[in-house]
Amino acid sequence: MRLDIEGLGGGGRGVARRGGKVWFVAGALPGEVVEAEVERKRAGIVEARLIEVVKASPWREADPCPVALNCGGCDLAHVKREVAAQAIREATVGSLRHALPELSAAVSAAPVVVSEMGWRLRARLHWDAAGRTLGFLGPHSHTTTDISPCRVVSRLLLDAIPRMERALTGAGALDGEVEWLENLASSAAVAGWRGRGSPPEAKVRGLAGWHPIGEGGALLSGGWGAVGVVMELPVPLRVPVGAFFQGNRHLVPRLFDRVGELVRAHGHARVVDLYGGVGFFAAAAKRAGAAAITVVEGSRVAAEAAAANLSGALVLAVSAEEYLRGAGEGSGTLAIIDPPRVGLSSTALEGVLRWAPAGILMLSCDAARFGRDTAILLRSGYTLASLELWDLFAGSHYVEILADLRRAVR
Repeated sequence: MRLDIEGLGGGGRGVARRGGKVWFVAGALPGEVVEAEVERKRAGIVEARLIEVVKASPWREADPCPVALNCGGCDLAHVKREVAAQAIREATVGSLRHALPELSAAVSAAPVVVSEMGWRLRARLHWDAAGRTLGFLGPHSHTTTDISPCRVVSRLLLDAIPRMERALTGAGALDGEVEWLENLASSAAVAGWRGRGSPPEAKVRGLAGWHPIGEGGALLSGGWGAVGVVMELPVPLRVPVGAFFQGNRHLVPRLFDRVGELVRAHGHARVVDLYGGVGFFAAAAKRAGAAAITVVEGSRVAAEAAAANLSGALVLAVSAEEYLRGAGEGSGTLAIIDPPRVGLSSTALEGVLRWAPAGILMLSCDAARFGRDTAILLRSGYTLASLELWDLFAGSHYVEILADLRRAVR
C-alpha cells in the first residue's frame, strides 16, 4: 500500500489515513510517501511495516546505525539528531491522543533536553552460547544481534564485548545474560551474570568485577572483584550491579541539578522519594537543602545502597504501596515519584490521593501511562506547574516526562 505520512504517532511510528482507517507505519517519517505492508489490523487501525521510501523526509538520517533495525533498541535511529526534539515531542503527543487535552497541549509546548549518542551507562546483553555472540535481542525475537557498530553504548563496552565473548566461550557458559554497569566517566565498569554457574575471570579493560545475580538483584557467591561503581555527582553515589540507576551518562548530571532546582522552588522541608533506587533524586533533594528525607525502595539491594549513600536519610526497604498504606497526611511534603514503565499501580495511585502531598515531582518513562496517572491527579486537585521532556533514551521514541505538580490551595 502506498501511503502519505502525515505525522508521528505513539511509538514513533508514521501516521497515515486511508480507507477510513488510521495507519501506523514503523520507520516512516512525516512528509514521506512510502510503500508499506500490513502486519496487523484492529478496529479502525492498521499496523504496518515500511517496505520502501518513495519520497524521503528532510528528517531522515542518511547514515543510520547499521544494526538499529536488527537489535530492536533504537526505533528512531533513522531520525537526524538535529530534529530529535521535534520528533520526540510529536511522538509523545501521539501517545497522549486519549489523554486530557491540557496534557497534550503542555507536551506540545514543552522544552526537550536532547542527549548526545554514546549515552548508555547500563546495558543488558544476551549471551547466545551456540552463536558465541553477546549482544541485544532483536525486536520481538530471541535472536542475539552483534552490536559492534552500536552508537548508543560506550567505547568501553564495545571494546569489552569480544573479550567477554572469548571468556564465556572458554568457560563453556550456557545461554544467559550479562548486566553491564559503568560510571559516568566510562572509566570503570562492573558486570552481573544471570545464568548457570559463575562468570569467568576475564582480562577486560575497565571491568573491575563480575558477579552472579539472583532474584531481586541480590549478588550470589562465585563472583570476583568490585561489586559496584561510583557515580561522581555533587553527592557521590555508589551503585551496585543489579540495582537500577538512570541510564544516560550525558543527562544524569543535568537531571540531578534540575531536580534540585525544582525541590528548592517547592520550598518544602520534607521530601519523600518513592521508588527511590540508590538515592539519586533524594541526593539531589539533600543538596538542595531538604531537611528531612525519606527514601522508599522495594529492592533491598538498592535500599541498602541508598542508606549508605545518604547519611541522615530514613531509608525504608518496602514497596511504594506498603508505604502509602500508612503514610498519613501529606501537607508540607514534596513527593518525588519515579514509577516503573507500567506507571503507578491502582493501589499506589489511590494511596497518593489519600496521602495528598503538597507537591509532586513525577518522572515517567511511558507517555501513555503518564497521561493516565497525571489525568487522575489533575482531576483530584493538582495543577501542572511545568512539564519537560528528557531524551534519556536517545535514538528511540521513549522519553522521560518530568512533571511538576502542585496541590491547589483550598
